[in-house]
Amino acid sequence: MKKLFLIIIVLFTANCLLYPQPKEGDRIIAIVGNDIILESDFQYQLQLYARENNIKQISPVLAQQLFEQLLTEKIIYAKALQDSIIVTPDEVNKELDYRLKGLIEELGSEQKLEEIYGMSLAKIRYTLKEELEKKLMADKLRRKKFSSGIKVSDKEVNDFFNTYRDSLPQAGEEYELAHIFVIRKVSNEEKNAAKEKALSLLDSIKNGMNFDELARKYSNDSLSALNGGDLGFARKGIFVKEFEETLFSLKENEISDLVETEYGYHIIKLNEIRADQRKAQHILVAFPKFESADMEVIKFLKDLKARIEKNEITFEEAANLYSQDKDNYEKGGYIGFVPVERLDSTMLMALNNLEVNQITEPLRIGGDNNYGYEVFKLLSKSPAHKLSMERDYKRIRRYAEIYKENMELDKWINELKKTIYVEVKF
Repeated sequence: MKKLFLIIIVLFTANCLLYPQPKEGDRIIAIVGNDIILESDFQYQLQLYARENNIKQISPVLAQQLFEQLLTEKIIYAKALQDSIIVTPDEVNKELDYRLKGLIEELGSEQKLEEIYGMSLAKIRYTLKEELEKKLMADKLRRKKFSSGIKVSDKEVNDFFNTYRDSLPQAGEEYELAHIFVIRKVSNEEKNAAKEKALSLLDSIKNGMNFDELARKYSNDSLSALNGGDLGFARKGIFVKEFEETLFSLKENEISDLVETEYGYHIIKLNEIRADQRKAQHILVAFPKFESADMEVIKFLKDLKARIEKNEITFEEAANLYSQDKDNYEKGGYIGFVPVERLDSTMLMALNNLEVNQITEPLRIGGDNNYGYEVFKLLSKSPAHKLSMERDYKRIRRYAEIYKENMELDKWINELKKTIYVEVKF
């Protein structure tokens, strides 16, 4: 197997966000500038890669490739520090929100994410924030370095394919798809129901009932509820804007009025101020999910599907006008080719029943707290096959671009090593 395949399959850095807390006796396996790589960091990267790619065992060769990738990220971060690359707290928070939302959707619920990490969502945010800031700084420098993009000529694509055709992965069975996605919004009825319950709890607190006991019994933040709503110490930038603004305006032992966020209504108690940190507890009354709010979105998409099928509007026009997928709506909802193994059973069943150019019924997408509905248009079906220039030119071109980018990256990293201290300790 040639090196190319390994280079391609380790392009996983967008997923390499979650780092466990260092454990006592954790071994340092590399030093890069003023930063370190812990053995627990690396072991987690291996576990994450195995989970994402559904493999049970990672070979020593692949493990070495993954380590080199991690080392590369640290070197770029060290150079970003040298060049005074800055990312703002707002950039970090937005990216963190986006990543956490993706993880919650992947796992199915916020509660599942909290169970896996054994901490509240607020504490997960706090744990991940520092590493994400480093990654964003490295990414910003990388984009600056390769701002003009990597271009390959037709000759380079042909040469690449002729050299590496035996190493390239086979194209699996795929569906070419476009979609229209609409977020399920919280209805006024749902807000009113949550507010009524939250006001009742606030009245109980004002009348002398124990905050801890009410949090354990009624808070919908299941992890913090176990500890009476305790959130521990936190600095600014950890919580959502509305929650944080209220928290940092409170005095010690003061209890807030209701605070509305995207999660529901909160009652916050500030217990201690320590420099720039606040130790608080809260009770969350989440918005209930009424079927009527779901049916409103489903009806909208059904009506839109009917209009498309009557040729009153094209699918692409409808996507541009109504889809709330920020990455695809300007492209007529075009997603591209999606391997069947990345489709869940519900979606796969819906697509299997379609002919090319037909549209699915609305399908629910997302976790329990944040979700929406979407319709898919089947543009084509592609069976598993060995790559060929005639059929898979765009895919092969992308592989050639990745290969060339990695060659340029290797040259850059070798230059950076002349000015950045790197020591591998195994």
